[in-house]
Amino acid sequence: MEFGVFATGTVGPKPWDESEPKVLRADVQCGIIADEAGFDTFWAPEHHSLEVYSHSSASHLTCLAVGLQTKRIRVVTGIMNLCPAINHPVRVAEQIAMIDILTDGRVELGTGRGSGSTEVNTFGLRNEDTRELWEEAVREIPKMWTRDLYSHDGNHFSVPERCILPKPIQKPHPPMWVTSSNPETVEVAGRMGLGVAVFSFQDPLLLRPLVDIYKQAIEKADPISEIINNKFVTIAPLVCLEDGALARKIQDDRAGLIDPHFCVYFDTIPALAARTKDEPRPIAQSRLRELVEEAAADASLPGPFAKGVIDPETMHQNGICAGTPDEVARTVGRYQEAGIDQLVMLPRLASWTEDEDQVWGSMRLFGKEVIPRFKS
Repeated sequence: MEFGVFATGTVGPKPWDESEPKVLRADVQCGIIADEAGFDTFWAPEHHSLEVYSHSSASHLTCLAVGLQTKRIRVVTGIMNLCPAINHPVRVAEQIAMIDILTDGRVELGTGRGSGSTEVNTFGLRNEDTRELWEEAVREIPKMWTRDLYSHDGNHFSVPERCILPKPIQKPHPPMWVTSSNPETVEVAGRMGLGVAVFSFQDPLLLRPLVDIYKQAIEKADPISEIINNKFVTIAPLVCLEDGALARKIQDDRAGLIDPHFCVYFDTIPALAARTKDEPRPIAQSRLRELVEEAAADASLPGPFAKGVIDPETMHQNGICAGTPDEVARTVGRYQEAGIDQLVMLPRLASWTEDEDQVWGSMRLFGKEVIPRFKS
């Protein structure tokens, strides 16, 4: 297995004068610590106008900051939005190639369509239109990297004959990914030869059918380029301490702090869409704040992570990597059993509340005691 860390950019409630720069700088430090601890990848998010939840709006810049201060770890944009109104495909190709050069060939392009209407409406787009925008762009970017002269006359963007510069040093080009929340996109990723990242907060063994769908599709891939990135990724929270009970308490204390924002912003997830389905789009930020307050008052509010859970076995079965190194390794084994190629850890969730030294210690202990058990 490969192991990564995922930054969040979660700054917490106002005021942001101190918390915002502190958290965003600590996200970069997280990548540096991950490199030292033996992790394989660092993933940086891209979100827009998702106040409190994530103020990290430039995934590629966070990756560059980490890449320039490390020597080994690979940096992945997670997830760079390819809709042309948000990130024009030519600019994406240029920026990723530039990062590839400056990091000596250690960047990977993670792509997606945005977490929901709050993000894409900011740029005048609708959730319903982003699928075809993404697909046109993701098919064209490899051509920009590999062709001397490139041109495109498409449905959603056009480029006259140009030489897109610079060219990446990874040949033929950096690996590419797409995020997915449904079986259809997992299959599409496999057929296109893309790595797939599934953000699934449940029993890891429930991912096995999706892994099988992906692996079967990629065996018969009609890839968008010469590179087939045959990897299935998912994420899991991480608190690895010598004191297992303390680790589980820390995880449980932070588990529900972002739930109200998650439930409002992520309206592309069917289970959450009902909460805002009658709200006319675009939803004003002031109204979003009211919806978040309403969600916070809902005692039955769902969230990405199990709450009120401190029992080691329950955490294990839910894929929550919180406990001693032995306990965490056992849970990582559950992901391995599900067929996961790369497990990306979330060492920081509610970043504004967490002790950074304790987080770095957790990552280092995981790197020392757990990662080696899963390396051949």
